[in-house]
Amino acid sequence: MSATSRREREKQKRRNDIIKAAEKVFFAKGYDRVTMDEIAQEAEVNKALLYYYFKNKEGLFFAVNLYGVRILHNMYIKCSNLNINGYDKVKAMIQALYGFSKEHPDYFRIYCYTGTERFQLSDNEDAVELVDLRTGMWRLMVEAIITGIRDGTIRKDLDPVEISIYLNTLAINALNLEFTSQMVLEARKISRDKFLEDLSLFLEPALRP
Repeated sequence: MSATSRREREKQKRRNDIIKAAEKVFFAKGYDRVTMDEIAQEAEVNKALLYYYFKNKEGLFFAVNLYGVRILHNMYIKCSNLNINGYDKVKAMIQALYGFSKEHPDYFRIYCYTGTERFQLSDNEDAVELVDLRTGMWRLMVEAIITGIRDGTIRKDLDPVEISIYLNTLAINALNLEFTSQMVLEARKISRDKFLEDLSLFLEPALRP
């Protein structure tokens, strides 16, 4: 193994270690209350080295978010490859998003936060991949809807692109309820699982022929 290859592996490991340290701090405190000093301290590196690998805190946040989005993207691909009809693929993708929110709640939280106006996705390499993966998931949903229209399991008068945006918006907001709505559901003894089941019941007559 050449010295150059070894150095590249060491650099990549150091970068990954910094990302994991940043992840720990972001998960604990959120984005706005974290400083680069705290991340450097958690990663046990000096700030000069931290800025060598990442231009700013936003770039580090994109890198952390990318880990989670890769997981979710792979889940969508698995749903897309299932040997089932289009409508059931759509349901599987919504269920995958729900599963992601349960299994990886911290990644889901920053996934939602990164999609807000707070962040302007730049030409940062990780940000570019984030956009590509999120766009890829949207395309998989559109393809599932088109499949459903063709196989007769989804209404033919629906625009697949428009419906994909409706579905994503509904699912994300249903999984990311503000505090008051959560309190109301708890008071009515409606669990998160039940709430998502009822969303599927609500969507079925809207999508079915």
